[in-house]
Amino acid sequence: MTKPRRVVLVLVICALALPSAPPDAKTLASQVTIRRDTWGVPHILAQTEEAAAFAMGYAQAEDHGVEIARRFVSARGEEAKYTGAAVESDFRMKRFGNYEVAKQSFVKLGPLMQKMMQAYAAGLNLYIAKHRPQLPDWIPVFDGVDVLARGRAEILRFAFNEARYRAPAAATSGGSDEGSNMWALGPSRTTSGKAILLGNPHQPWAALYWEAHLTVPGKINFYGGTFVGRPLLTTGFNEHLGWTHTVNQPDLDDLFVLAMDPAKPDHYVFDGKSVPLTRREVSVDVKGSAKTERRVYWESHLGPVLHRTAEKAYAVKSAVLDAYRYYEEWYALGKTRDLGEFLATLRQNLIPMFNIAYADVEGNILYLWNGTVPRRLDDGADYRGEVPGATSKYVWTELHKTDELPQLLNPSGGYVQNCNDPPWFTSLRNLLDPRQYPSYFEPGRQLALRGQLSLEMLESREKFSLQDVQRLKFNAQMLLADRVKPDLIQAAKQSPHPSADLTRAVAVLESWDNRAGADSRGGLLFQRFWDTYQAAVRQPFAAAWDKGNAAKTPRGLADRAAAVKHLEEAVRWTRSTHGAEDVAWGQAHRIRLGADLDLPASGARSEYGMFHNVGFETAADGKRVVGLREKGKAFAGGGDGWILTVEFAKPVVAYSVLAYGQTANPASRHSTDQARLFAGHRFKRIPFTEAEIKANLEREYRPGE
Repeated sequence: MTKPRRVVLVLVICALALPSAPPDAKTLASQVTIRRDTWGVPHILAQTEEAAAFAMGYAQAEDHGVEIARRFVSARGEEAKYTGAAVESDFRMKRFGNYEVAKQSFVKLGPLMQKMMQAYAAGLNLYIAKHRPQLPDWIPVFDGVDVLARGRAEILRFAFNEARYRAPAAATSGGSDEGSNMWALGPSRTTSGKAILLGNPHQPWAALYWEAHLTVPGKINFYGGTFVGRPLLTTGFNEHLGWTHTVNQPDLDDLFVLAMDPAKPDHYVFDGKSVPLTRREVSVDVKGSAKTERRVYWESHLGPVLHRTAEKAYAVKSAVLDAYRYYEEWYALGKTRDLGEFLATLRQNLIPMFNIAYADVEGNILYLWNGTVPRRLDDGADYRGEVPGATSKYVWTELHKTDELPQLLNPSGGYVQNCNDPPWFTSLRNLLDPRQYPSYFEPGRQLALRGQLSLEMLESREKFSLQDVQRLKFNAQMLLADRVKPDLIQAAKQSPHPSADLTRAVAVLESWDNRAGADSRGGLLFQRFWDTYQAAVRQPFAAAWDKGNAAKTPRGLADRAAAVKHLEEAVRWTRSTHGAEDVAWGQAHRIRLGADLDLPASGARSEYGMFHNVGFETAADGKRVVGLREKGKAFAGGGDGWILTVEFAKPVVAYSVLAYGQTANPASRHSTDQARLFAGHRFKRIPFTEAEIKANLEREYRPGE
């Protein structure tokens, strides 16, 4: 009896070590229907989860096929081979073994996720095969490993930042158009008595969010968004609950300083022993070049060596580089039915980072500062910079459990929010105490102006409707102007010999409503003033940020004389560049998509204290553009793009807007149809029930038809 059991065990182990077989596209296509609604959003109804993933791959390819293919070859480290571009990206992918690690990790995934990734790739391949004459001939055939490799490339982008090792760590005020806003309001703070969720990721528009609805009866019924190239939805809602993310800044890696062994070339000393570095030669083929480019990298037992000198090697140990099961947790979260199941799934701790805001039909709300955070020796060492690596003293071997991370469940203040700020300011009514957590949990970071405006809005009234949340999402208030404009006007008026330009500046600023609204006049003048002033002075504010008054500082102007000088220059620049010093914001800032869509825009970058966070880039005609700066090129600008609002009634009521539309196909009206909603600060109602889907149906088909 013993021997047969051993044989069975060996067979099982061998089976688990092999990737799942390529799926049969014809069979999967017969098991799924794609229903596109009147905004082009696919509502996928499948008999199996594998078939649903197959349809995800096909539907995404319909909307963004070439871009997905580019992302997948990039994750292999082969974009230059096929397109001649992105050599540095290819070297980075190969330096960190992106495709190789994905290939090794793929067989360790659960059987369902393996099947889903293979099915997603099969759906993508089917679309490519059906449309080969219309697509670039360089697009290869993909498989599930490519899907996982692309996911790992994204995680490296978000959670592994080499740049911080090239400059001292410093607190920032949050000046990027990347990031996100999120709110969850409990029943005590809503007019309906139902929980409300706001999801508002800020990413470059070129990152391409994509909406979909996945239904496998008895398994999953989830509506949400994701980046194209992902096989599943990573934020959104089902009939019971929902969640959204913002980017947080957990310290997930350490740069260890290794002392080189003077007696042995390419060896370092660790715990008194000489240890060899491992040499890796990496090659990248470039289209149009007969010569293969090669580089040599080194690795230590702690991780890759980022750089080295004759005396030292700098090696990074990361909790991210070996991560591979994040898709499994995201997918499992979408299948949860209540708070208990959601929390149990979070405790798997497979998603390396991201703040999470959660709400459900029972009225629960939750904030979690999530991450695979190393458990370090907390003895006062500053892990943001170089960490002593001569011994194992500071080398971590475990991660913090989810229950040990900063979080708020059903706080008495009735809300949670985050705008990429540290977790301590999730609610002004329920402040988290950083002293209760390790010192390396986001040390030294300020509450930025965008987060301060978020809190100001949440404290402005006791109860909010879903429509209030939607209106406030597009609040074009520029908090920076509220903080410094009074000082600026006073300084200008006190100028002993005001020029005509200065007098005009005062008149414009006094009539300006401190908003970056499309019709607002004066915002561009103020923006130019601030950009030049803050770049010229060491400390621009009279009162710097004070953690004891975190939501009301910084404020005022430290150097009024310099401020007046830069205000005068701003008048001349604004007039010469845009025709008038009081030019309307929307005349200078545009949303451009498709062949001829050109709309006035509102919003500005986060650094000005904008909840309506939009980044623009200058076009050839001098206008600031989000969307297509040049026809035929990638999207420019970013920030607000996809916005989701959900009220957890029974049934759930949800609205969203995807500014740049569901597809990049310029022949489709769905490449521009939501831009007018976005420009007008409006949302589309999400059809979620079967009756709603049928009432808003544009077309219905199976993949490949």
